Amino acid sequence: MRSGFTFVELLVTMSIMVLLAMLTLPLALTGDQGRADATARILAGDLEHAQVLALSRPDLRVALLIDADGTGWSIVDADHPGTPLMDQLDDTHAGRSLRTVLGKGRAAVSEDVLVTPSGQLLVFTSLGGLEVRTPQLQASMGEATATLLVDADTGFAMRID
Repeated sequence: MRSGFTFVELLVTMSIMVLLAMLTLPLALTGDQGRADATARILAGDLEHAQVLALSRPDLRVALLIDADGTGWSIVDADHPGTPLMDQLDDTHAGRSLRTVLGKGRAAVSEDVLVTPSGQLLVFTSLGGLEVRTPQLQASMGEATATLLVDADTGFAMRID
């Protein structure tokens, strides 16, 4: 009995390695696009959250404010946009700030991604639509982009490309 590997064993091992490379290589090559897509999804989720807040609190003009440098956004009172709203369950629980900073926390995957147009204030009505028409929102990293269109009548964010 000789020690070593047979040709079939080497062939199977090489096949597995090629298969793993085929599965992981696209992830590495589309890293920028993946980050832009993830950022657009997080932004769409926060737009929906702002819309729900606007529907549930008709006394408050709820808005989503994109930072002036495009590196994050906040859900704010449109009449006082300098301070993010707090997400508070009730009076006994401490709330969390409704602020998203790209590259940190739940948006850690979005490091080095920028959102445009920067400084944009999207104000929701008490019926869930937008007060004014809005341009497309875009998350970009290098050449990769992910575009959202927010319907002014319904407030829904749709991914377009």
